[in-house]
Amino acid sequence: MPFRVLCLHGMGVNAAIFAAQTAHFRSLLPLDYEWVFIDGPAECDAAPGVAAFYEAPYLCWYTTPTTTKMDSAHKLISSVIERDGPFDAVMGFSQGAALAASAILRHQTQHPNRPPLFNMGIFICSPMPFSQSLDFGVDARKYFGLGGILRPSRPGCPTTVPEYLITDPAYLKGEDELDDSSSGSDDEGLPVRRTTPAIFYQMYHSTVDTIRIQIPTVHVYGRRDKWRLHSKDLVKLCPENLAAVYEHDGGHEIPKSASEEICDAIEIAVASL
Repeated sequence: MPFRVLCLHGMGVNAAIFAAQTAHFRSLLPLDYEWVFIDGPAECDAAPGVAAFYEAPYLCWYTTPTTTKMDSAHKLISSVIERDGPFDAVMGFSQGAALAASAILRHQTQHPNRPPLFNMGIFICSPMPFSQSLDFGVDARKYFGLGGILRPSRPGCPTTVPEYLITDPAYLKGEDELDDSSSGSDDEGLPVRRTTPAIFYQMYHSTVDTIRIQIPTVHVYGRRDKWRLHSKDLVKLCPENLAAVYEHDGGHEIPKSASEEICDAIEIAVASL
C-alpha cells in the first residue's frame, strides 16, 4: 500500500512549484510514497524570488487568516480528503503548513473520538496557525489593523501576541486593503485601519491553548528564516515525544543540501506510526 501524503504549498506559489521545491528530498524517500499536490483557491502576489523562475498562477489558501477564511480553507481540505483521500500524512510549506496544523487542531477539538485527520504532519518553515473558532488562540485583531474599541472575542482572551512573532508587514495584511484615508499607526507603531468588529483573527499559541497536535510531526525550518521563531513555537503545540525537529542553515526555503536530514526526520516519524 502506498504511503499517501497531501501536499499544501506556501503563499505565492502553486502545486507544481511546491512539487519542484521538494523534488530533491522526495527522490531520496521510498518509492511507495505517493505525493498529492493541490492548488490553493485564491490568487495573490508571487512569493519573493519566485516570478523570475516560475510562471503564474501564484496562489494561496487564504489572503489573510480571519476566522471566516480559516473556516473556508478547512472546508476545502475536508472536501479534498473526501474526494481523494484518505491520506496518511500532510506536508505543508509556510502558509500550507500553518493551514495543515490548524485543520488538524480543528478536527481534534470537534471530533475527539474519531480517527485523526492525518496520521502524521510535516511542517516546513511554518508560521503560527490560526483558528476558525473564537474559543482558541490570542485575539490578534490589532496586529491586522483593526483598531478602536473592540468587543473581546471571548471573555478573558489575551490580546497580545509575543513581540518576536511580529515579523513581516505582509503577514499583517488585513481584510481591507490599505489606502490613504485608512492607513495609520497606533501608539505601538501597529497598523490601524477602520474598525470592523465582525472580523476576527485568533492565533493559536502554547501559552494560551492547552490543546496539542496528537500525531507524530516533523518540523523543518532555517536558522536564518524570519519565521524561525514561529516554527519553534509551533513545535510547542506538539508533544515533545512526537515531534522530530531539524533546523538547517538556510532561510525560508528547502535547501537541497538538507535533503538527507529532512528525509531522516520524515522516516523517524513514519517509523513511529
